[in-house]
Amino acid sequence: MMESHGRKSMNKHDAPAPTSGRQMSLIFEPRRVDGMSKAERTKAVILLAQILMQAAGLVVEELGDDRS
Repeated sequence: MMESHGRKSMNKHDAPAPTSGRQMSLIFEPRRVDGMSKAERTKAVILLAQILMQAAGLVVEELGDDRS
């Protein structure tokens, strides 16, 4: 019995090559975000998102303050 094309493509996938495990230890001060302004929280969320994307191997462009 021949396999369908869809079945073959399921078996072949481009998985990223395994890398050695690296883990960062981040320590946050408790309740620090309570004293942040909305703009500061937004900036912190954007920076954390960029860190996570870089850790996942994505190329991340920095966003300047002159966004429109």
